Amino acid sequence: MSTREEGNSHANAESLLVPGPHFHAGQFKERTILEVHRVVKCLHDLQKETAQPASAELVLEALEELADLCVDRDVLEKTSVGKEIKKMQKQHADPLVCQRAGALCEQWRRDYDVRKKVIDGFVDKGTLNKRDAKELEEGLFNQSCPLGLLEGDNYESYKTQYKRLCSHLRTRGPGSLVQRIQESSVDTSMVMLLPDSELMSCDQRQQQEQVKRESMRQAVTGIADAEGGTVTDEYTCPKCEATRTSYVEVPTGWHKDHQDMTIIVRCLQCGERWKSNDDHGLAGS
Repeated sequence: MSTREEGNSHANAESLLVPGPHFHAGQFKERTILEVHRVVKCLHDLQKETAQPASAELVLEALEELADLCVDRDVLEKTSVGKEIKKMQKQHADPLVCQRAGALCEQWRRDYDVRKKVIDGFVDKGTLNKRDAKELEEGLFNQSCPLGLLEGDNYESYKTQYKRLCSHLRTRGPGSLVQRIQESSVDTSMVMLLPDSELMSCDQRQQQEQVKRESMRQAVTGIADAEGGTVTDEYTCPKCEATRTSYVEVPTGWHKDHQDMTIIVRCLQCGERWKSNDDHGLAGS
């Protein structure tokens, strides 16, 4: 019986999932560890028959099973699979087996190094302890790499979200992400799912609200200013020579028995202002 058939029989007997890419992101970590142990045992048995041509094919099949699983740092630490495959790369007689084993070792090493660097980054940026940093990275990996593959678009998402989280970890003060993680008031493994607005500190939220209010005030003021006066094309802007203008009459004093009025014109294209009898303009007045 091949290693895959043996694994399927084992899974059916225990009513567990069949190995494959759906073992994503360590969400089925214990099951994955069981499968890795099973494949390693099968490889041990097959190595006794390496002189048989068919055994090399079965070894390659077992290696492909391992390639389908999410072999992350926890799996590597709790199983001997890394050492076993490295040994096979160096000692197996079949060059294809050596090549495939070497590729697996390189993939696991690269993923391990990348994820360890991210954990160290969380410790450094947020002064987190190792346990919290690991949980934060685990959540990041689970959500960014749903198939457990740290490559392609998933890898780009992983890097992007890492930078996003680091920007929040640098913030200190009441309500900051660092404080909430240290106080266990937020599920560290689920932080990745929170929007930026929920990762801000109290001061950042207040600043954001102030910016929103100021932007709204400026928008309302701009609309009111744009709507003021009477729109006309009777005047020519002395600055940009546009004729799309508006004007208002402003009282400037009394002359005998009537109030004097001055016409102030504003260019609707460049914002220049001037008196209707003043060709020099009054910009900024």
